[in-house]
Amino acid sequence: MKRNKENVPGYDDIIFRDRNKEYGAYDLRRRYSSTMGISLLAGLLLGTSPFIVPWLATDPGWDKTVDPVIISTVLDPTLVTPPVPPEAPPPPAAPVENVNNVRFIPPEVVTDGQEGSEGVLPADILNDQVTDGEAAEEIPAVLTPVDPVLPAEPEPYVIVQEMPSFPGGKEALMIYIAEHVVYPRDAIDNRIQGTVLLRFVVSSTGEVKNVEVTRSVDPLLDNEALRVIGAMPRWKPGKQDGNPVPVWFAVPVAFVIR
Repeated sequence: MKRNKENVPGYDDIIFRDRNKEYGAYDLRRRYSSTMGISLLAGLLLGTSPFIVPWLATDPGWDKTVDPVIISTVLDPTLVTPPVPPEAPPPPAAPVENVNNVRFIPPEVVTDGQEGSEGVLPADILNDQVTDGEAAEEIPAVLTPVDPVLPAEPEPYVIVQEMPSFPGGKEALMIYIAEHVVYPRDAIDNRIQGTVLLRFVVSSTGEVKNVEVTRSVDPLLDNEALRVIGAMPRWKPGKQDGNPVPVWFAVPVAFVIR
């Protein structure tokens, strides 16, 4: 005969036979398996959430093999508040123009055979010395016009009363450099970074000239910094005694890989 499993009491029924099943322990033991399964599932989800949530929030189009590149620029703190320049020496005196002091002297009439008071020969003697009896006509020399010589621009100043400025100020200068610098790919692959210090001349007309590197990091970074600084637009020129003058200016360009 087959055993009727429905009439066989369970383990919990045997233990709690003739006991108060409403106390709570009987109900807890009956729901132990389902409660344990729910607890394990909740613990598993809670333990893996720090790894799953960032993965779900990550942009799938981002290339995880390329490190983010941050290019920053910092201005030289000595240029923010330049010291008061010394008083400029007085300008040199204008050269005195040459004045023609030769005055016209009226001719003196003398008698024949008598020399003038200034040693001028008489007319008859002059006629004997001239072959055709007439004085030779003096032909004026043809003068070649000379191009005016433009004054050379003075040597660039280091500090002036009014320093040159980039259009829009220091913040606009940093934004311009950060937007136009392209980090060389070879420098990124070789993890080359550092700050390149450059100086250049802002001419009396605001042009950027004579760009040079004063502190080098690597030729890759140096050449990129020279390219960006050399292509800057016109500046507001510096002034000394109210007159535009050429001035040296320094700017550091920082290349950082993070």
